[in-house]
Amino acid sequence: MTDIPLFPLGLVAFPEEKLNLHIFELRYRQLVDECYHNGTTFGIPPVLDNKPISTGTEMKITDLSHVYPDGKMDIKTIGIRKFELKDFRAKAPDKLYPQGVIDYIHDDEESDIVIVSRVINLIEQLYDVMNIDNPIPDLNLDFRIYTIAHKLGLNMEQEIELLRMHSEIARLEYVENHLVDLIPVVTEMENLRKKVAMNGHFKNVIPPDVKL
Repeated sequence: MTDIPLFPLGLVAFPEEKLNLHIFELRYRQLVDECYHNGTTFGIPPVLDNKPISTGTEMKITDLSHVYPDGKMDIKTIGIRKFELKDFRAKAPDKLYPQGVIDYIHDDEESDIVIVSRVINLIEQLYDVMNIDNPIPDLNLDFRIYTIAHKLGLNMEQEIELLRMHSEIARLEYVENHLVDLIPVVTEMENLRKKVAMNGHFKNVIPPDVKL
């Protein structure tokens, strides 16, 4: 088990994900200052119903992008690996920020190119329906769903469920099922939006050939 500074947030951070943060609270400015200058990491456990959940992600600061005159900061981070939160302390000894006792989680990273291909195809369909100009992931076994998880229309509870899965294949199957359900809904909403946008326009309507 390991002690680690904690930055509980109302969002899910994933391993390998790049995450930019604006730091304004004094306690987390202290955390960032220490981690950045000491080259150490911190953990982000997602907060749900005002409580940190038991699974989180270890984060590394890659850049201290800007320090404002009042001490606020903009930082760039990247997710390193997942952990299980065994004990949460509201304050680390002699510090302002929280601390946790954690165990690192070792995932099964084995993938399946067939499932990856299906998921990437569904992602492309989703972006096409929504007219989103996001880059489509390359088709290879190095692709990890965590790197794009925030761009798949998952709600926070679904993202937490994805974070808690310890198998890449299970995560791919979960996202595949999600997209299969989501795309028809998004398509119908987009069609409705187009109909509403056309309201009031002159329409060239060809009447049906009605036979009495």
